[in-house]
Amino acid sequence: METRKFTRLQAQVLSACFIVYFCAYIGRLNLSASLDSIMKEMNVLETVGGTLQTVFAVVYAAGQFVFGALVDRLSPKKMILTGLLGSALANALFSLADSFTALCILWAFNGAFQSMLWTPIVRLIAAHFSGKRRDRASFTMSFTLAGGNLAAWGLAVQIQKWFGWRQAFLIPCFVLIGAAAIAFFMMPNIDKGKNTEKKNLKEISENKKAPVRFLFTTGLLFILFASVTNGFLRDGVITWGPTILGMEKGMFTLIIPLINLFGILAGATIVRAFNSRVRAIAGFMMAACLIPSVLLFALRGSAVWAMALMLGLMSAILYGSNTLFTVLMPMEYDKSGRVGLVAGLIDSFIYVGSALAGTLTGFMRESTGSWTGVYGVWMIVSVIGAACMFLSVKKSEKL
Repeated sequence: METRKFTRLQAQVLSACFIVYFCAYIGRLNLSASLDSIMKEMNVLETVGGTLQTVFAVVYAAGQFVFGALVDRLSPKKMILTGLLGSALANALFSLADSFTALCILWAFNGAFQSMLWTPIVRLIAAHFSGKRRDRASFTMSFTLAGGNLAAWGLAVQIQKWFGWRQAFLIPCFVLIGAAAIAFFMMPNIDKGKNTEKKNLKEISENKKAPVRFLFTTGLLFILFASVTNGFLRDGVITWGPTILGMEKGMFTLIIPLINLFGILAGATIVRAFNSRVRAIAGFMMAACLIPSVLLFALRGSAVWAMALMLGLMSAILYGSNTLFTVLMPMEYDKSGRVGLVAGLIDSFIYVGSALAGTLTGFMRESTGSWTGVYGVWMIVSVIGAACMFLSVKKSEKL
């Protein structure tokens, strides 16, 4: 009978992956908590300010696609080290930039370097874990999302309060350098996972000639469309949540990432309870986003605490489903040797949605003068995402 207890090497790999991606969020989501201050200093409105999130998301999505295709041929450790150190440099230069154009360029570079982190982490998990241990490792990694959000927002809010928004990017630079040092010493070289890696590479080689129709036959195309909706909703809440609630509330906005922890735990519990029916569960969770969206629409800007709770609930649902999209669904393609590719594709499409959340949400807010229209769009997007996931369920039988 398979045990869930990790071996020493597995515990080391998982610890390193967790620390690395936790720190990566600190060098990425600091923008969300700092956006309002940046827009004020640069004298730009929401539509222009949202461009920062958009350029990051577009470059990140492209990078996920590229590195997802290459990850099975490159060293995961070297990719991760390059991504962390490059992101550290981008954050440091961002803190020194004196024009909005320069900020956009530097944040695009940050998106490129950050896109080098997730797919090699998924590859390491696929290579070193299997069965119940893999499920446990996957859900452990999901806590980097809530933890990274909490740390990024908490640090950025407090640093802005004491020193200004620029230091909210300079200090994460040193956090990322520290994470790179941990990765260097704790992550195994590719030779240490030699047997598993060779098996995966052999499977990939055998499937190189497989037609692109696997996008249709396995339901992956529907998953990718749902990923766009997930990214649009998730990053719409995370990016604009502080602005909706008002940055003068300071640490009050931390209620959103705190509630995310409950969403992740709920997601893990639901998957175990329903025998890992990942796609159907993801569909129901996307549909559940209708509840907070409708209530936000009904509140229409009144009762700030109630709005914060609804934003937190929506964020919790989306973060609870995030592990299903970014880890568990790619693992369905393990036997065909496409874990890295599918992980890259899904994360790439999530950030296509994120790109739309940046500029489109700002444009809608600026055009209507209120957030009510945005909440209406969130309702529609929730329905589309749920429908796509339900359509993908039958296709999963062909994996």
